[in-house]
Amino acid sequence: DPGDVVLVEAPSYVGALGTFKQYESQVVHVEMDRDGLVPDALRNAIKVTKAAGKQIKFLYLIPNYQNPAGVLLPADRRGEILDICRDEKIFIVEDNPYGLLGFDKPSPNAMRASDSENVIYLGTFSKTIAPGLRVGWALVPQSLKEKMVIASESSILCPSNFTQLVISSYLANQPWRDQIASFAKLYKERRDAALVALDKYFPNNVTWTKPEGGFYIWITLPPEIDANALVPKAIAAKVAYVPGTAFFADGLGSWSLRISYCYPTAERITEGIKSLAGVIKAEMENRQITY
Repeated sequence: DPGDVVLVEAPSYVGALGTFKQYESQVVHVEMDRDGLVPDALRNAIKVTKAAGKQIKFLYLIPNYQNPAGVLLPADRRGEILDICRDEKIFIVEDNPYGLLGFDKPSPNAMRASDSENVIYLGTFSKTIAPGLRVGWALVPQSLKEKMVIASESSILCPSNFTQLVISSYLANQPWRDQIASFAKLYKERRDAALVALDKYFPNNVTWTKPEGGFYIWITLPPEIDANALVPKAIAAKVAYVPGTAFFADGLGSWSLRISYCYPTAERITEGIKSLAGVIKAEMENRQITY
């Protein structure tokens, strides 16, 4: 209902935030660190929201190689978050586009594996087969199944039968696990190139995440630097990124940005990060920020 609260990570996926806004919900961000959503911050967000007399509908999170931060939620935190939401009677929407794209070890078990009655699990083929195949799926508690079907029909009427049949045939007849493994190997090489370039070219007072899978690195600038204002200068230097404010419903994140390493070659990644570093250093010099 309009005004109901959705709890999300800080930062959170821009596409999800747009959907929640469309349905007139109120988004409340919950603090993250290098290990993902912080359980104590979740407890506090729930307490404050309920004290204000507001209804919390669910917690939305991406536990594996999160978009945009790239972080991985450890198994112990998953269990703690499940316990918190179960006690508070809050559904969890577990969005898992990147879970099969770990680089060195498998991601922890899905949260839904531990609680099929309180977790709505979302998946997609667009990250593991082909980005043009925009087909996803949901595993939902039986109590919500009919409501989910009606909601899907009202929003998209019917997903493409053609793309569903293409995916079905591919999964039945092709070595799709081997294909995903080859993708992960390629993305790891590009992630490594990005991290090496960041260490080499970026200022010492800029920090970034070190993802163990997925597509993204989250970069945090000094708070005086506005990543939105730097976009035209970065584009002039032939570099594109997404400013951090896109991943917050409340306008925060202006000192942060997301870069993606999944598409460019390692050489182009190195070149792009070097150029972006030049843009950031020039802005720091203009503002007399030492680095």
